[in-house]
Amino acid sequence: MPVTHGATRGDVVDLARRILEEEGGEAVTMRRLAAELGTSYQVVYSRLGGKAEVLRAVHDEGFRRLSDLAALEAPVTAGGGPGALRRLAVSYLEFAVTNPRLFDVMFGDPLVGTTRDERMREVERSAFRTCWVAPTRDWLDREHPARPRGSATRLAWRLWSSVHGITVLHLAGHETPSGDVRAEVSDVVDLLLADPLRG
Repeated sequence: MPVTHGATRGDVVDLARRILEEEGGEAVTMRRLAAELGTSYQVVYSRLGGKAEVLRAVHDEGFRRLSDLAALEAPVTAGGGPGALRRLAVSYLEFAVTNPRLFDVMFGDPLVGTTRDERMREVERSAFRTCWVAPTRDWLDREHPARPRGSATRLAWRLWSSVHGITVLHLAGHETPSGDVRAEVSDVVDLLLADPLRG
């Protein structure tokens, strides 16, 4: 990377995310960020704050990327049936498989020096609404327009928690019954959509 004293906030976050994904959170240090950006500690600090703030920004960036991924599926979801929600579930799995350390920062234990506070939780809630509630509501609007209040959020949570659970087990090295984890996340979507208003 060229030496620059004009490193932007985005430059710092992108570099921190890359280091985290390649080497883990402990490898992200303010000194290293400054050295690789070709600037000073003070410049890096002025963009975001200390390491805890940098890691918070990486957390937020992960959820932004996940929301962008869901948005790419949105045109398909808007006109599709259960297959569109299946594709969304598989995309979620593939995001985690491609970015396992980032996924752990997003959903695992907070990194050293960070606390999952209300601001971080709001980032997470916003992504849940974008990634799961909106496309689930679109599907229910077509398939079950006369439904109880709150059905979309409840079904979206069931879809997310089921797909997320399979994803976490897969990342931990557990085998699926079929040997095909993508088929498993698709199947669990079908199972939930077969009786979407239950409970």
